[in-house]
Amino acid sequence: MKRIIVVFALFGLLFGNAQNSVNGYKYVIVPQKFDFLKKENQYQVNALTKFLFEKYNFNAVYANNLPVDIEQSSCLALKADVKDNSNMFTTKLSVELTNCRGEVVFVSEEGKSKEKDYKTAYHDALRKTFTSVEELNYSYDPSMSIVSQRQAVTTAPVAVEKPRAATAASEAAVEPAERQKAVAEVQHAPVAKTVDKNTVLYAQPVENGYQLVDSSPKVIFILQKTSADNVFIIRDKNGMLTRKDGKWIAEYYENGKHVEQELNIKF
Repeated sequence: MKRIIVVFALFGLLFGNAQNSVNGYKYVIVPQKFDFLKKENQYQVNALTKFLFEKYNFNAVYANNLPVDIEQSSCLALKADVKDNSNMFTTKLSVELTNCRGEVVFVSEEGKSKEKDYKTAYHDALRKTFTSVEELNYSYDPSMSIVSQRQAVTTAPVAVEKPRAATAASEAAVEPAERQKAVAEVQHAPVAKTVDKNTVLYAQPVENGYQLVDSSPKVIFILQKTSADNVFIIRDKNGMLTRKDGKWIAEYYENGKHVEQELNIKF
């Protein structure tokens, strides 16, 4: 009996965390095509996915029609993906939500259907898996967003820890002018230079994406594919590369500072 109680307690904790995490995102981005389909919106699966998110209070948008505030900060949105785990006799679908850092913040229960017609089976299984989405009781809370948390971190005062071995005598020996100089050096530490937008970067295919190199050639960024053709994850940068108004815009954090830059990429 105790084991059953523990299992339910753990499930409740995990579900509560999922609810809290999705509430920090303003949008859900739905791609025009999921990997398991052969063409865009085949069997109207993508359209139904968008409709079901909207039914349960999410602000769902297509990847080719992003609002301005997503273009300004990709971390306002979650990317939706539908996974197909079907076998010969049963259609099985689940929904995943991933944030701008590439972290999966929600995975639904698997929806199953034994319908023989593809469209009917996909729609039946998708509606069933969205039961988990409905149970999230989603409500957008801006104070919980990654963007708000980053702003809080970057605006918070930084405490400079004194060396443990320092003594009162050694502290007294440091002149006020030298202390001010030391603090200034910490506050104005150089940030890594961004890539000039006129520098041509060449996209070379690698596993699960591309590496961007300059004419040296030197690897500048490594991109990982997402379910959207115009959105990439910038590996090791906790950032995103998105196509906006015909331009490639990289957005990430460097030494605690927000960086947004236009890249000249040749694919």
